[in-house]
Amino acid sequence: MLKKIPSAAKRYARMTKREKWNELYSNLWMTPMIYAMLSLLLVFITIWTDLEMNIYQEMPSFLRVDYGLTKTILSTLTAGILSLTTFTFYGVLGALSTFSSQFSPRILKNFMMNRVTQRTLGIFSGSFLYVLFCLFFINEDTAQAYSLIPSTAVLTALLTISTFAVFINHIVTWLQVTNLTEQIKLESLDIIESSLVNELKPHKAKNPDDVKMQVPGVEGNTLKAEQSGYLQKIDFAELIRKATEDDLIIRLENRIGSFVFRATPLLTYWKPSPDFEMDEGSYLHMFQVGKNQTELQDIEFSINKFVEIAIRALGNDDPKTATNIIYQIGDLLIQLSEMEVFSPYLTDRDGNLRVIIKNLTYADYLYRGFASIRHYAKQDAVITGELLTVLNAIAHAIDEKDHQQVWDFTQYTATGFDHDLLYDLDINRFNDVLREIAETTGNMDSFEELMKKIEK
Repeated sequence: MLKKIPSAAKRYARMTKREKWNELYSNLWMTPMIYAMLSLLLVFITIWTDLEMNIYQEMPSFLRVDYGLTKTILSTLTAGILSLTTFTFYGVLGALSTFSSQFSPRILKNFMMNRVTQRTLGIFSGSFLYVLFCLFFINEDTAQAYSLIPSTAVLTALLTISTFAVFINHIVTWLQVTNLTEQIKLESLDIIESSLVNELKPHKAKNPDDVKMQVPGVEGNTLKAEQSGYLQKIDFAELIRKATEDDLIIRLENRIGSFVFRATPLLTYWKPSPDFEMDEGSYLHMFQVGKNQTELQDIEFSINKFVEIAIRALGNDDPKTATNIIYQIGDLLIQLSEMEVFSPYLTDRDGNLRVIIKNLTYADYLYRGFASIRHYAKQDAVITGELLTVLNAIAHAIDEKDHQQVWDFTQYTATGFDHDLLYDLDINRFNDVLREIAETTGNMDSFEELMKKIEK
């Protein structure tokens, strides 16, 4: 009998801080709801203070406002804040349309989840609700004058106007490619640190060749997916713990970000004994499948955002943007080489093999980061030259263990370019960069062969 699947509250409790933030703030309603509740609390405090405590009697005369003026202030601010909120929402929609058409529709979520965007909508919603409810509760027969209500309403309006100015500056700043790409890179590094380093690196085998001997040579049993969709997240810590408890060896059949089909193998496992009965429900709960790709554990998805922006920039004859993207991807790949251990084997504390993942090598990350850019820039000497320059910088920065992958991709890039479009200055630059990469990676013999192939 299957164990009861943990409730949503328990699933939320097991999430990392980053996953909780993504879960709560991936939609625009969460922050406005929080600010709306705070505004209602402020309404209660100010009304109680003015109507019950008669605080206006202790206030200076210039802060005492009669009912007529208070009503005028609140009604004016209600209409004004509502108009400003509507205009701001139009600004958000305009920014989203620009991001989608000029860069990539996949970065819309980045803008929505930004703290400034969320807080702006929250302040606007809370301010409108505050003046609206205050207008509803004031009464000419209840108090002779008001003090805290009109003063707070004016301060709220000033906060709203200031927030509007900040938000306009925020949109303009986000439209600058350098700032946008920096945000995406920081998000990618966060994924690498939280997923690849904190979750997987402690369990990755330091000597893969030794652990490889523990891989069973017989065919295992399969556990099939219950629904179709993108594999968004795997609870690796719980998977290893459960596999250790059941003495299983598990091989994942899909990577994070892959599309899995219903009733297709999700994982393969090897039983410790013929009479072992697997609790399939507890294992299936460790896999989160949804209709969209997410950035929770999928570094490829973040890299693809860079690639899409670069390709659109090349199509729009914007080499500066494409070059900036190449630099950002290069910086990301350097840090990936420093932080990641490219081993497909995850072990328990005793060094026993527990999980075999669909691991990407450094060559795979190079391909996913630069292959599409290389394809679309194969007739652009400037962009291809910048790509080779970044590969040269990567070769100097990373560990020797990944040098051969960099050289292989360099050859792939050089041979794919249309060399008939090169002039003398381009040829000299290409040859110098290729030679330096070959020297750094220890591939001078391959460099000579590459030159002969190019010169034919």
